[in-house]
Amino acid sequence: MVKRMRGNDITLPVFQATTIEKLPEKGDMMGKLYAYGDKFPQVDEKAVLFPSAEITGDVTVGAKTIIGAGVKIIGDSHGPIRIGSNVQILENTVLHLLPDNELIIEDHVIIGPGCVVHGCHIGKGSVIEPGAIICDNSKLGSNTLVKAGSVVKQKSHFPEKVVVEGFPAVIIESLTKALQQPLWKLDYEKLAEG
Repeated sequence: MVKRMRGNDITLPVFQATTIEKLPEKGDMMGKLYAYGDKFPQVDEKAVLFPSAEITGDVTVGAKTIIGAGVKIIGDSHGPIRIGSNVQILENTVLHLLPDNELIIEDHVIIGPGCVVHGCHIGKGSVIEPGAIICDNSKLGSNTLVKAGSVVKQKSHFPEKVVVEGFPAVIIESLTKALQQPLWKLDYEKLAEG
């Protein structure tokens, strides 16, 4: 079919690499910040934003927080987004919320790549694995682990020190010891050195 669609030509084009003349300077490592009306993002000077990250409106980002590549944080007309210190929000994650709501992410939370986090409260030290969805008005206690691809439905409430998984997410385990940090988390010190 491909051969027919390409007029019997199935050769591949020559690969052309792009050479980067100069790596970005440390000052260039700041994502795009956008005002929404009279609201403008407040980002701590020790936070690290990848250049392709975008933050809009009523958003506060704490110290030593990492906002990864392609992350979109939209605190437009719908209320505040508050992100604590030492948080990691990794590649292509989207944070947003409905009207008359707020999105609170406490300190030391790690949110894996490709997540959707919408108008909820995530407790200190929690880990959200890649591809998970956290819906509006839900609340996760501290040191909660949300397994990859799980969906925490609207208005769900989970206590601290649990592992949740599924569609919709349910408690599959209670934790008796500290939640382990994932191997895929980024190293703030290496990023901050630039």
